[in-house]
Amino acid sequence: MGTVIAVASGKGGTGKSSFCANIAVALCARGEKVLLIDTDAGLRSLDLILGMTNRVLFSYADVIEGNAGLKEAAVKHETVKNLRLLTAPATNRVFEREQIEALVQLAREHFTYTIIDCPAGMSDNVIDFCACADRAVVVSTPDHTSLRGGQKMGILMGEQGQQNVKIAVNRVRSSMINRGEAVNIDAAMDQAGLGLLGIVPEDKAIIACGNGGKLLAFEKKSPAWQAYFNIAGRIKGEKIRLLDSVPGRF
Repeated sequence: MGTVIAVASGKGGTGKSSFCANIAVALCARGEKVLLIDTDAGLRSLDLILGMTNRVLFSYADVIEGNAGLKEAAVKHETVKNLRLLTAPATNRVFEREQIEALVQLAREHFTYTIIDCPAGMSDNVIDFCACADRAVVVSTPDHTSLRGGQKMGILMGEQGQQNVKIAVNRVRSSMINRGEAVNIDAAMDQAGLGLLGIVPEDKAIIACGNGGKLLAFEKKSPAWQAYFNIAGRIKGEKIRLLDSVPGRF
């Protein structure tokens, strides 16, 4: 039985979707079979980040409603063979939590890891997916407004029964932290009230790869990719220091 991880953020602009895409690829690089679900109806972006726009035909709504099976709807990535993407519907759809739980359970049965990219904010859609997941990650940037949103999201998840919640601090600039222009990591953990899963440094290659539909994993000397790869190891239960560099292969 696989593990389902919901990834959320208290506000937009944290780099959550890029985080989800790269963590999914990093888990595949570590030999796992991964399903990536985009649940941001109307504003889906994972197909763009992964360069899969022309291959997506069905959404998770089609699977829930029985219009397509999971194997048919979840599209294989051309390069990362053990990665599949199940995208969001083009328009917002409302489903009962029992329907979402059935979708999540189906994913558990077929994939070792399922990463759910939730919409930013605290909508009912986010809460239902987070409540049905086995674990949750809140993605935040090292600034007070983002961390406050992350704290509220963690509290809300706890109220819905999701107790296994970690924070990932994204787009970290050490120079800004050193100058006191951004929150340092210890303070970020204290402010959010969540345990730290990992930090991801600011990396221009993320934007370039996302715009071009290319994989960050193939960028040489990318500090962000090293961070994603390490976080994937921690998700699997490995003890890895924050900035250890570990090579990955597909």
